[in-house]
Amino acid sequence: MNPSLPSSTAINRFNRRNFIQYCSIWIGSSFIAGCNNSNQPSTSDSRLDKVTFGTNWIAQAEHGGFYQAIATGIYKDYGLDVTIKMGGPQVPSGTQLLMGGAVDFFMGYGIDAVNAIAQGIPKITVAAIFQKDP
Repeated sequence: MNPSLPSSTAINRFNRRNFIQYCSIWIGSSFIAGCNNSNQPSTSDSRLDKVTFGTNWIAQAEHGGFYQAIATGIYKDYGLDVTIKMGGPQVPSGTQLLMGGAVDFFMGYGIDAVNAIAQGIPKITVAAIFQKDP
C-alpha cells in the first residue's frame, strides 16, 4: 500500500545493493590511494639512512628474509641502507653490541629482554617473532 509519488517530487533512494556497491568502491579507492608510494623518499645513496642489523647467529633460514630484502632492494625503496652483521659463537651478545653502538637493531631472545630489565639496561624490545623460545 505504498502510493507512488508524482514524478516531479520523486526522491531517489538507495537500496541495499547500491549502498554496498558505492561503499565498496569508496573503500577500495581509499585503500589504493593509501598504498600509493608517491611519498616514498628518493633512493639515491646519499639520502639513504644507514642502519646496521645484527642477527643472533650465523646466516640461517630464519634470517633469509633480511638478506632477500637487501638483494631485491626493498630496504633501499624505503630509504634504508642496511648492513647485516652475523652473530655466532665468537661474537659478543646482541645487547653488548647494541649498547656499544656496533649495531642499531639486533635479533635477540626473549630472555635478553627480561635480563635487560633486571639489569637496568635501556633497551626496547620491538617484537616477539616466535611464540616460544627454548
